[in-house]
Formats: sequence, structure tokens, C-alpha cells
Amino acid sequence: MKSNIKECDLFVIGAGSGGVRAARLAAQSGADVVIAEKYRIGGTCVIRGCIPKKLLSYSSKFSKHNIIAQSYGWSFDEPRFSWKRLIENKNKEIQRLSNIYKTNLEKSGANVIESEAKIIDRDTVELSNGDQFKCKKILIATGAKPNFPNITGIEYGISSDDFFELDKLPENVVIIGGGYIALEFASIISGLGTMCELIYRGDKLLKNFDVDISNNIYEQIQSDKCKVRLNTDITKLDLHNGKYIVTLNDGATISTDLVLFATGRISDLSFIGDKIEIETDASGRVIVDSQFQTSIPNIYAIGDVANNYHLTPLAIREAMIFAREQFEKDTDNYIIENIPTAVFSNPEIGTIGLSEQDALQKYKKIDIYTSSFRPLYYTLSDVNKRTFIKLIIDHKTQVLIGFHMMGDDSAELTQIMSTLINKKASKTDLDNTIPLHPSTSEEIMTMRNKVTKEL
Repeated sequence: MKSNIKECDLFVIGAGSGGVRAARLAAQSGADVVIAEKYRIGGTCVIRGCIPKKLLSYSSKFSKHNIIAQSYGWSFDEPRFSWKRLIENKNKEIQRLSNIYKTNLEKSGANVIESEAKIIDRDTVELSNGDQFKCKKILIATGAKPNFPNITGIEYGISSDDFFELDKLPENVVIIGGGYIALEFASIISGLGTMCELIYRGDKLLKNFDVDISNNIYEQIQSDKCKVRLNTDITKLDLHNGKYIVTLNDGATISTDLVLFATGRISDLSFIGDKIEIETDASGRVIVDSQFQTSIPNIYAIGDVANNYHLTPLAIREAMIFAREQFEKDTDNYIIENIPTAVFSNPEIGTIGLSEQDALQKYKKIDIYTSSFRPLYYTLSDVNKRTFIKLIIDHKTQVLIGFHMMGDDSAELTQIMSTLINKKASKTDLDNTIPLHPSTSEEIMTMRNKVTKEL
């Protein structure tokens, strides 16, 4: 049977946050746009990443808040948690958001196709049913997928993607990894009352974050429900009598109900057909230039498939730049820098600007201000959660170049601090701002004790 061949100005592969934004903007500019998604409209962030993870994170924090509430005079019957109800409500919200994404795409004039799509030559995309599109431009926005280590028994493990679809919450879980996904799921799982053990081969958690954040989160994330082992790696995974047996590099074994691998994500290259080659780097990311152009001039790539940040707002920003440059002839010089980052662990982490290590390399001499304290919220209870805040200042200009925080509302404060860093606010600007009392944020305005470091 002969394929049905159609034409379009732009074919977008992947309907995650980046692909959807690019398709909408291009269609609104008058382009004939087709967008294909093989799984569900919304991509990693909406379906199996940011949104469901944040919803589960909210749920996990109620165990702590219920304890603290008693110190404020509240009393409750024995609290009960329903995993089934949480997942049902999560699924309803995810479906609602997915429907909104699809509706907005259709309203923009884009042709939405729920099918797998592959690039079979430089200007042709083929769907799983054999239909083909001749395309003036092709945009790759397929994102990333979980990366699993090459060990015996790996088929017994699951990824964070799979965790959202579990029928029931296990009584104990082993998590392999030490990055932000590992910490977020360790916090969720232990907060929901399940025993959790975090196994990481490195010597510190969040290795690419500021050293003080890494050290503080190691101390604060551990509890009677969450244990952390550093400098430890998994060598084998077995299934025995309904339990998973984790063998470690020191010969020790752990028996558990579930093994979750949070060992990074790699670019999803399933869009590449057998007869086409698109250049990738050693890590498997699609190589692009400053205009998001791949090694094939009319094929472009944005988001997690092509960058190493794996952040939804960055994919959306890249999509906006791509669409405006290609379809609106917008020649503005967009700058992508100072990207705020949050880790929704317990405690939460927020960071913007340079770490201490990177700031020293760039500026050679820096001033560092830190503060560690027990927030007022916890003082009536026995819960000993602490907040840590760190400011990094260029010694010469006294401009704020880095902000790092661990504690409640870190993400919210980091978003505000990102504006100050982008506007090159100085330490004097912070000192001259009247603090709001009592609040956590007032600490940012009142730090006086500094340590100067020089390379």
C-alpha cells in the first residue's frame, strides 16, 4: 500500500513543553505546522516529571506538618494515607493538563497527530502508519529518557517514570543515584512513610551544586525513614522469593520491595530513521548551533534532547527563540544565562548564579556570606529542620553573583533572587533594603559576617 504523502512548513517531533510552545508560536505566525507525539501530549514535565513529582512532594510533606501542628495546639485522630487516592487524583490532574495542551495546540492551528514519528531523510518524516510528510523544517523536541546502568538484573529495576504508575506504595525502597531526581524521590518516599535507602557511588550528593549545599543536604535529608550510603555502588540485582536483592560493591546485600534507578537521563533518539545520520556528542545529545540547527541545515533540536540542563523553562525559552527567529524573523539577541534551579527534596533547595567553586575560577577573589538557622515555624516542635542561605559576591565590584538556599520555600525565594542577579544587584543594595520581620527572607538582607576567598 502506497504511503500518503503530505507537505508542511514545520514538523515538530515531540509534544512536550518545548515542542508544544514551538508549534503554537509557529502556527500562530501563519506556518503550516504538524506536531506528533507517540505517548501523551505534555511530555516529561506534565506527564511523568515536574508536575506529578511536585504533587507527590506536596503529599509527602503532610507527615511533617501534622507533627508540627500538634505543637501549635492541634490534635488529630490517627492519620491515614491512601496511595490509591493520591494517584487517582494525580492522574486526573495530569489528564486535565494534557487536554489543555492539546486544545491550545489545535486552537493555534497546528495539526496534532498522536503517533510515533521518524525522520527518514533530510526533509521527510514518516508516521507509524506509513504516512509521510515532506517538511521545509523539522524540529526535534523528543526530550530525554531514563538511563540505566549496565548490570546483571537491571530488568528488575524501575525508573522515576514508572514510580508514578505503581499500584501500591512498597514498604521499603532502594534508590540508586545521588542527583536531584534521587533526592526528590527519597524525600517523597520517606515522607509518605516508606523506608528508603539511597545508594550513591560518589562522595557527595548533588555533585554539580555548591559544596555547602551538597554537605548540608547530606545531613538534613537523613531521617529514621531515609538512610544514605555514599561511595557505594550496585553491582547486581536479583529477585528471590518476591524480594529484590541488591548486591553492593563491598559485597553487602540489601533485601527490598523495590529498586528505583535515578541514574540520569539520556537523549531520546528514537526519532532517527535507519537511513539518516544526525550528529551527536559523546553523551548522545544532538549537537546544535546557536540557532538550534543540527548537522542537517533544515533540521533543528531544542530542549533535553540537545542540552544538558533538563529544565522545562529552558526548553520553552529555546522554543520561543526558535519560532521567533524562523517564522517571525525576530533577530533580537536572546541571552540564556543565570538559570534558576530547584530541587524539591525535603528540605527544598534553590540555586541561581555561580557556585563557590565556579565563582572562584571566574573572579579569583570573592566574598561569601552564609547563615544557618532553625526557622520560627519549627521552634515549638521537636522537629529540627534548618535553613541554610549562602550569598556569593564578587569582591571587586561587590555584585551578587550567586545565591544558594536549602530550606522551606527555597524555590520561591530563588526565583526572586534570580531577578536581582540578572539586574546585577550589589551587597549594598541588599543591605539597604529594609527586611520584613519575622520571615526567612529577612536573613538575606541582614548577613554581615563574611569570608573572603582568593584563588
